Amino acid sequence: MLMASLTAIAVILTATMFATRNSMLGFPSAIFWVLLGGYAYTLSTVPWGDIYFFFAFTCLLGMTTFCALGAFALREKRDAYGESELDDKDEGEEGYFDEVQEPDVSGEMGSATRRRKALHNRAANRRGGGKKKKQGKREDDGDFGAMG
Repeated sequence: MLMASLTAIAVILTATMFATRNSMLGFPSAIFWVLLGGYAYTLSTVPWGDIYFFFAFTCLLGMTTFCALGAFALREKRDAYGESELDDKDEGEEGYFDEVQEPDVSGEMGSATRRRKALHNRAANRRGGGKKKKQGKREDDGDFGAMG
């Protein structure tokens, strides 16, 4: 009777988690799979020899991991901090509220092309083809400039 009720609760929680896309049901679902696996293990008499041992192995390693990863996959992006009112973006945009996004500066060429060109220029400057900074003694070097 106990095994049937634990199985029913674990299966219903798992099915409801995926049907409603509610990631908050992942933890209770995983807990009930662990309880069911532990109970099946206590009913097992021979390791690797009866159905209860295989059922415990499946519950403890398989379904617990499946529910935990499923809950992680079902989470919403704004659910990272749990406060939707902290999200200051428009309703149409999705993303984390602490993401830094570059402002869209549209000119004669697209922002992706502009960014690509800037990256190519920066790479060319690093290879030695660009401007070099003038290496000279600064006024505030003091005694540290003479070391070496």
